[in-house]
Amino acid sequence: MPLTSSPQSPLIIWQFVDGKSGHEQQSLGLTRALACYLPVQTINIDIRQHPIGVMDLILKRLPLDYPLPQYVVGAGHRTHLALLTAKRVTKAKSIVLMKPSLPVTWFDYALIPEHDSPTPRANVLATRGVLNAIQPSTQLNAKKGVMLLGGASKRHGWDDKLLVTQMKAVLAATPEMTWQISTSRRTPEHILLEIRHIAPHAKVWSANETPQGWVAAQLQEAGQVWVTEDSISMLYEALTAGAQVGVLAVPRLQTDRITAAIDELIKQQCLTPFTQWQEQQQLAPAHHFCEADRAARWLLEQEGLWISD
Repeated sequence: MPLTSSPQSPLIIWQFVDGKSGHEQQSLGLTRALACYLPVQTINIDIRQHPIGVMDLILKRLPLDYPLPQYVVGAGHRTHLALLTAKRVTKAKSIVLMKPSLPVTWFDYALIPEHDSPTPRANVLATRGVLNAIQPSTQLNAKKGVMLLGGASKRHGWDDKLLVTQMKAVLAATPEMTWQISTSRRTPEHILLEIRHIAPHAKVWSANETPQGWVAAQLQEAGQVWVTEDSISMLYEALTAGAQVGVLAVPRLQTDRITAAIDELIKQQCLTPFTQWQEQQQLAPAHHFCEADRAARWLLEQEGLWISD
């Protein structure tokens, strides 16, 4: 349904960032999605350069000289005081991404991943994973594929032999495709030597060989994407782009809310684990999966700017 009205001047949004790329990508995903529906002017404010503390909140003190916002948004615990202070001083509405460490009722809106089990409230939207800035692609190519490799983490181990066996199986089954394979900063360095020439139709990149934005650009073209299970953010980004997504198994060290979220995506047939693909050599069909857009529409509806379907 259309917007109820379109403002003449852009909405001004202060986007508080804390230097963590993942947090910034969440906020960016939301502001970009809002900009698809109405004019938006986003102002990035780095709290490392403009620290805002408890006394600023208490004294209603905001040492910032920017056009007054209608909304303030931030992801990460370090942005919470900035959000609340800006809300109190400027009367802007606050939008917190991820489960806040402060009471959720202190914020106007909260966009919280389902795996964090948010308490149902009128001002809370449960999202499938964290938001991201990937745009759904209109140019996916079934002949192009991407493999994204993570590394060991607190919940996942690493098994070179297991991983390489899976990669070789997928590559052998898709000789008609061209593949781009990238490691990450967490990937053990020795694995790069083992897979550098893994297949003639695959190009392998180390994390330090790919420029900023490389993954996003690849996801705009790859019709098929495989991601190691430890890299849940990459799984969500691949789903958002619209690809068919497979999961390369790595050893699980523990089960928790994150592994449960992956299992739920598999149950919903959004993701295909390698063992299941191995049986039929077929990935589950791509799903419409754009949580930033859904969040933007929900916010506009809450604000009376969107007529719900």
